[in-house]
Amino acid sequence: MGQQQLLLLIIGVIIVGIATIAGLEIVQRHVRQDEADGLLDRGLSIATHAVAWKTTNDPFNGGNQSYEGLGTNGLNVLALDSTTIRGRFGITDATVNTVEITGISDRYPEVGIRVYLSGYAIDSSAVRFDGSLSL
Repeated sequence: MGQQQLLLLIIGVIIVGIATIAGLEIVQRHVRQDEADGLLDRGLSIATHAVAWKTTNDPFNGGNQSYEGLGTNGLNVLALDSTTIRGRFGITDATVNTVEITGISDRYPEVGIRVYLSGYAIDSSAVRFDGSLSL
């Protein structure tokens, strides 16, 4: 082989290597986003259960128009699991009119979500990829 052909071969290998590394980074980013989407879906489901629980006026099986009963051991009160295949979940704050639901990924501990309920509606949600959320 001539020097020009070897040079072209080396440049081709370098370009393929860089493209492979960039592709792996993109796939890794999408996997983390999918993990956050799954956590958020579960957080919204917990929020829906919490609203239904609050609206129930049963002293043995409902919140009687208050979220305060979910403040300690809230997921057990709602009969929901605190761990799933995606991660761990918990109700981190509950007052009369507000609830804060947090989820942390087991695969990627730096990925977390937080869902905020105010009244009978989901007020907002936050997704973090920096490990700033914890249970």
